[in-house]
Amino acid sequence: MTDKEIAPARNSAAGAPHRTSPSPARQVLAFALETALLFAVAYGAIRAFPGYEAVAAVAALACGVLLWGLLMAPRAKNRLPWPALPLVAAGAFLAGAGTLMMSGLPVPALLLGAAAAVNLLWDLVSGYPAVAAPARPAGRRSAKRR
Repeated sequence: MTDKEIAPARNSAAGAPHRTSPSPARQVLAFALETALLFAVAYGAIRAFPGYEAVAAVAALACGVLLWGLLMAPRAKNRLPWPALPLVAAGAFLAGAGTLMMSGLPVPALLLGAAAAVNLLWDLVSGYPAVAAPARPAGRRSAKRR
C-alpha cells in the first residue's frame, strides 16, 4: 500500500460517531447559564459582605472567571475530561442556584436550577458539551508548530 492509500484510512474515523455542531439553542442555553452563574456569584458575594459590595463582587467574579477559564472553557489547557465536564458544570450551576436561593431570589434560583438540569440532560444525551473544544491539529507537520 502507498501513503496515498493509507492516509484516507488513517484520517477517517471508521468506528467513531459523527459529531454534528451543537444547535444554536444549546449554545444560547450554555451562554445564558454561564452568565447567570456569574450573576449569582456576584450577587451572593454582595449579600454576604455588606459594606464591601464592590470589592466582594469583583473578587468573587475574578475567582469564578479564573476557575471557569482554567477548567471549563473550550480552549482551557487543563479542561476537564468528558464525563466530568458536564457534571462539574451542572454542580457549579446548581451551586449558583443555591446561592441565589439563600440570597433571597427564589424565582431566579429555580429558573437557574431547571436550566442547569435541562443542560445536563442535553449534554449527556448528545454525548458532547454544547461548546466543544476546537479541533487540534494532529500529525507530523502540526507537531513542529507546537
